[in-house]
Amino acid sequence: MMNPEERLTSLLSRRKLLINGTIATAGLGLVGIARAQGATGGTQAWKASDSSITLRIYKGFSQNRLDLWDAVIHPDVKSNSTAGRNIDGIAALKRWNQSFIDAFRPRTDLIDHFVAGDRGLVTINLHWKHDRPFNGLAPTGKTGTSVENFILRIENGLVTRWDVADASLDLAIYLHDGGLKMPTFVEPPSLIKGVALPT
Repeated sequence: MMNPEERLTSLLSRRKLLINGTIATAGLGLVGIARAQGATGGTQAWKASDSSITLRIYKGFSQNRLDLWDAVIHPDVKSNSTAGRNIDGIAALKRWNQSFIDAFRPRTDLIDHFVAGDRGLVTINLHWKHDRPFNGLAPTGKTGTSVENFILRIENGLVTRWDVADASLDLAIYLHDGGLKMPTFVEPPSLIKGVALPT
């Protein structure tokens, strides 16, 4: 049986609980200190309510000041999204985001953000207009919104992994219909490997 500290560590590093058949996010209401696994297998203290990393990521993107990311993103960060896979390193991540900002000039609303243990999340709503070229796609003047989640892995105070999950699809469908090659059969590392359901 786990002691309370081990249980808190497990909850925060897994971030999901199965409660009455529903998935709920763990750690949002926790206050105080959680323990997150460090790169060497040790533990490092983190404040569950410390959201300066996620707020800096939001401000950097929304204000087109990607230099703000240098203080909170690891130089060798790994990043993936619906429209771009295997973006390795902060320089490549900033180039990709700068090309998106230049082409779509989004107004970016902050919906939510938090850090819990070694995980972080930023939820934004982009109000976009495609009026400049983007990755070979000619501008059409099309406008829309896109609700997106930046799912972050944090080690020693720096984001080491950044995955983007779309919560609405108008931008993703627009990019796909415009001919942007979208990834298929994506298989990120899993915390628990699922079992195939019987047919």
